[in-house]
Amino acid sequence: MDALGLGLTLGLAAGISPGPLLVLVVTSALRSGRRAGVLTACAPLLSDAVVVAVTLLLLDRLPGRALGVLGVVGAVFVVWSGAQTVREARSAALPTDATHPTLETTTETTTETGALKRAVVVNLLSPHPWIAWATALGPLIVTTWRESAGAGAALLIGFYATLVGGKIVIALLVARGRSRLRHNGYRRALTCAGVLLVLVGITMGVEFAGHLRTD
Repeated sequence: MDALGLGLTLGLAAGISPGPLLVLVVTSALRSGRRAGVLTACAPLLSDAVVVAVTLLLLDRLPGRALGVLGVVGAVFVVWSGAQTVREARSAALPTDATHPTLETTTETTTETGALKRAVVVNLLSPHPWIAWATALGPLIVTTWRESAGAGAALLIGFYATLVGGKIVIALLVARGRSRLRHNGYRRALTCAGVLLVLVGITMGVEFAGHLRTD
């Protein structure tokens, strides 16, 4: 799988998977409309700048073998995430205000700017981006970049294109009406994403294991 395709696949799976940010995307679209939902979906473009900068700076100092070990660990994490996604897809449902009553409406969070600010803080404080970048995405980006700067950039761009794009599509569908977004369709999309994630994890594991044998 080429770097761009790998990035697109990883980003799509992450973009539509359940999590705190997806909850905020859906509730923002329901409460404040399409624009608020789309802005919330774009939060990773701001919050992940810190995560990516810190992890890549640290990982770039590591030797190839250490990156290989982290890459194998990350591949296992990706496979596990894919299996969990497939399992959760059986009963998955997009969040609503009724299923998440703890998300209280305030004057600030019902505005577009407030929704974006809240999403950035939640995503920055969430452990998921840090774990993903430290174990899977970070080693993959650094290794790919060392082989080809263009491929590394393509992987990063592809990842964020579908990570944010997937959430934007969900926000638009939710804003247009719940009747347009069926739970069964969401479950099928999650299952496909989970299977792709497992396949990508296996591919990553084989590639990083190969790096360990050659070092």
